[in-house]
Amino acid sequence: MKTRPYLFLLPAVALGLGACKKNEEAKTGEDAPSVVEKAAEAVTEAVDKVIPKHSASVDERAAKLGFAQHAPADTQVLISFYNGSETAERVKNSKLWKLIASEIGGGLLPGAGMDMEMEEEDMELEEVEQDDDAVADAEPAEPMGPAAMFSKEVTVALGGATAAQTENLLQLNKRMTYFQMKSIAEGFARAAKAGDFSEMQDALTDSNEESIKQVLNDPASGIELFKKMNMPAMTIAFKAEGEALEDANRQLISFTSNMAMLGEMAEPIDIEKSGSKFGGFKIVGQKVSESMAESRESMEEELGKETVDQLIAAVAEKNLVVLNGKIGNYAVLFLGASEDDLKFAETPADSLLASDAIGYADSYLSKDLIALVHGDKAAVDALMTAGGGMGTIAKGLRDGLTGVDGLKDTRDLEALFRMVAEREEALLSMMSTNATGTVAFYEEGVKIESFGGADSGLIDWDKPNTLGSLGDSPDVAVFANLTSDAEYDKKAGEYLESLVETAYAIAMKVSEIEGGDGDIAQFKEMVKMFDGTFRPDVATLLDALRSDVGGGLGSESALVLDLKGGVPPIPGVPQAVVDEGRFPRITTVRPVTDRSKLGEGWTKLNSSLTSILGKVSEMSGNEIPMQKPISSEKNGFTTWFFSMPFFSDDFMPSVTVGDEWFAVSTSKNQSLDLLAQAAAGKPGEAGMKFVINFKAFQDFANLTIDTLEKNSEDLGMSASDLKDARKVVAAMDDFDMFSVRTYQEGGSLRTSMHFKTR
Repeated sequence: MKTRPYLFLLPAVALGLGACKKNEEAKTGEDAPSVVEKAAEAVTEAVDKVIPKHSASVDERAAKLGFAQHAPADTQVLISFYNGSETAERVKNSKLWKLIASEIGGGLLPGAGMDMEMEEEDMELEEVEQDDDAVADAEPAEPMGPAAMFSKEVTVALGGATAAQTENLLQLNKRMTYFQMKSIAEGFARAAKAGDFSEMQDALTDSNEESIKQVLNDPASGIELFKKMNMPAMTIAFKAEGEALEDANRQLISFTSNMAMLGEMAEPIDIEKSGSKFGGFKIVGQKVSESMAESRESMEEELGKETVDQLIAAVAEKNLVVLNGKIGNYAVLFLGASEDDLKFAETPADSLLASDAIGYADSYLSKDLIALVHGDKAAVDALMTAGGGMGTIAKGLRDGLTGVDGLKDTRDLEALFRMVAEREEALLSMMSTNATGTVAFYEEGVKIESFGGADSGLIDWDKPNTLGSLGDSPDVAVFANLTSDAEYDKKAGEYLESLVETAYAIAMKVSEIEGGDGDIAQFKEMVKMFDGTFRPDVATLLDALRSDVGGGLGSESALVLDLKGGVPPIPGVPQAVVDEGRFPRITTVRPVTDRSKLGEGWTKLNSSLTSILGKVSEMSGNEIPMQKPISSEKNGFTTWFFSMPFFSDDFMPSVTVGDEWFAVSTSKNQSLDLLAQAAAGKPGEAGMKFVINFKAFQDFANLTIDTLEKNSEDLGMSASDLKDARKVVAAMDDFDMFSVRTYQEGGSLRTSMHFKTR
C-alpha cells in the first residue's frame, strides 16, 4: 500500500510545533490541553489544505453542472461547455486578439468592434486597447441568434448504447482499413506481375469502392455488423433564458424541419417527455429500404443478389429520430434510433449527478467552470481498444500480397507483417483504462484537471524522477521530464524494429520486380545501391544506438531548452550581435547505467560513420575525411565534439558523459551545468512533467529585437519590420506559462494542466 503524501505533514507539523519557543520553560499541566488542542487544529488545517473536502450533495452538483441534472443515470458520455460568452469576452480582451483585430482592420473578426477605425497602418497596440475599452464600456446586449445558443451552456449527452455503438463503428473502420490495404497490395502485386505500374493510380483510387463491397460481404463486419449498428441516443442542450430561449428553440425547429425534404421517408412525430413537448421527424427505415429496392438491379450487379437482399432487409429495421423541444431553461435537440431513447432524469437524484463516478468534480464546484467531460469505463474501453492501428494495415497488406502471385516468394513479407501485428498487440497490452473525467476552469488563467482515462503504460509510476530540479530556473523556456517503464521501452523498441524491418523488406521486394520505368526504376536503383553499399554499416549503426547506447542508459530522461546561449560567430553576423545577442540551447540528460556499453556503442558508431563517409567519397569522387572528435575533461565529465571555426563553448553540438550521467547538447556549457545539477538531484515526484515558459520566450524576443535594432543598418532590417515584431511580442504579455503534470493517484491516471496568464 502506498503512503499518501499528506501523511508526511503530520510529523512535520508536530515537529514544527514542538520546536516553537523551545527555550521557554515547560508549560504547566493546566496549560497542556490548550497546546494539544492547538496542535490538533494545526494538523487539521494542514491536512485540509492538502486534501480539499470534495463530497458535494446532488443539489450542489446540480446548481453548478447545469444540464447534467437532466441526464439519465445510464449516460455514458457527457460533455458540457459553460459560460461561452465569458470565454469569448476573455479572448476579445486579450492583447493578442486585439493585435489580430487591428492588423485585419478591426471589425472583421467577431467582437472586434465595427467602429474601430485604423487611421494609421502601424497603429500602436495601446491605441487598439483604448478603442476596445471604450466599446467594452457600452452595456452588453443579450446574445441572440446562434451566439445565444452557446453563450451560457451547451451540453452533449450520449446514452447507454454509446460504448457498444462506438465499438461497432470502430470495427467497421478497422475492416475498411484492412480491405483498403488488401486492395492496394493486390493492385501492386498485379502491376508487378505485368511489369506495368501505369494503372497503379487507378488501383489506389478504386480501393475505397472495392473496400465497401468487400466489407459488405465480410463475415467479420458486413451485414451482420450493420444489423447491430444504431444511432446511440444523443441529446444536445443549449441553455438560455427568456426570449433567447425561444429564439434558440426556433433555430432547432428550423433544423429539424429540414428532414421534411426527405418526403415520405420522414414521418412527423410529436411526443411528451418529462412534462415537455417534443416534435420532429422519424426517418423510417422501411420506407428507405423501399426506395433502395427501386435501384436493386444496379446494386445486384455490384454486390450480388443475396447481399442486396440482406442489406435492404437490414435497412428496413433502422430508424432515425430527430426531435427538438424545451426542458427547463434548455433548448434541446435529440437524435436517436427511437423516440423511446429520449429520456430525462425526473429529479437530480435520479440523474448522472447522483453517481459517485462524478465525484471528481466536487472539488471544483466553487470554481468559474469552463467545461466538464465525463466518460464511463465502457466508453473509454471501446474508444481505446476497438480501433485498428498498424497491425490492421499490416494484415491487409499481408493478405493482399498472399492472394496475388506477382512478387514471387512473399513468405518473408508475410512473416514480417505478422510480426508487426503481434508486436503492436504486445505493446497495446500495456494499456489500462478507467472511467474518465475532466474539469476545466478559470484560475490564474485556465486550469484543466483530468481523472482516469487510458494509460498507455509508457511511464513508470513507481519510480520518482530525480531530474525535476533541472527545470526550476526561470531561464528555462521548455522542460520535460519522465521515467519510462522498462517493459514498455522494450516492447516499443521491438515494435519499431519490426516496422523498420518490414519497410526495408518491402523496398527490397519492389527492387526485385522486373520492368517499371520513371520513379519506379529510380527507386529500384536506389534500393539496390543502399542494400549493396550501405546496409551493413547502417545496420551496425542502428544496433549500436539501440543495444549499446540504449542499453547503457537509464530510463529517466529530461529535456531542457533555455535561451541564454551566446550567438555563434557565424560569418556575416555583426560582432555586436555575437557579443550582445542570445541563442537557444537544448540538452537531453539521462542517467548512465553501464558506461562500458556507451564506449562500445561509440566504437561501433565511429566505425560505421567512417565507413559510410568513405563509400560516399568513393561514389562522389571527392574525398570526405571522417572528422576526429575532440575531447575535454571537466569535473569528472568527458565532452566529445567536432571542431568547427564558429563553435564556442556555448554553441557546440556535443556529447558529455560521466560515470553517472550522460548528456547530448548543443552547448557544452549548458550540459556541464545541468549534469552538475543532476548529480545533486534528489528523488522527487513520479510521473511526467512538461513546461513552456512564455515569459522566457518573450524576454528573449525583446532582447533579440533590441540587439537587431542597434545593428539594423548592418543587417539591412527596416525600422517598420522591427516595430511590427515588437508589437507581436507585446501581444504575448498575457501569457505566462503552460504546464502539464501527469501522475498516478489511487492507482488511476491523473493529469493537471495550467495555462497561466498574467
